[in-house]
Amino acid sequence: MPTERKIATVEHLTEKLSRMQLAVVTDYRGLTVAEMAELRGKLRESGAELIVAKNTLIRLAARQTGHEQMESLLAGPTALTLAYDDVARVAKTLNDYLKDTPKVSIRGGVLGQSFLPADGLEQVTKLPSREQVLAEIVGGIQSPISGVVNVINAPLTGVVGVVDAVVSDVMNVLQARINQMQSGS
Repeated sequence: MPTERKIATVEHLTEKLSRMQLAVVTDYRGLTVAEMAELRGKLRESGAELIVAKNTLIRLAARQTGHEQMESLLAGPTALTLAYDDVARVAKTLNDYLKDTPKVSIRGGVLGQSFLPADGLEQVTKLPSREQVLAEIVGGIQSPISGVVNVINAPLTGVVGVVDAVVSDVMNVLQARINQMQSGS
């Protein structure tokens, strides 16, 4: 029978997994307490967190959030690195730490809803940063602005049509960029 503490932990993990954009499952055996604290600090600086929890509790939270693909990675001592915003920055931070500390091994993870194999973290480091993506979005929005300004004096239906077209163009550019990032190009 689950204890209140285990139920609370599963709820906490479920909340974290439902918000995350990247989850990296690692085996942390061999790390000292000081090394673990150092890794946690570096990840926190990059906008991520490192959580150590029992595999059974992680498994329950993964099922509740639709991340069943993580279950195959949950064996032995497990640490989860969770990124909520800038996945590329977090991946680079973790990857850099792993180069200096070979004690940690990556088992795999989840990027969005996609399974990430153990060697997939390197591909994530090649994704553009959050700032780069935002700059591309702003650039995509700025270019058609002059057209919108010219149409401002047109009837309301004309403005709605132009705004709809601009949003559609921006969404197409974003979707193409996301597809390109996921394909590893």
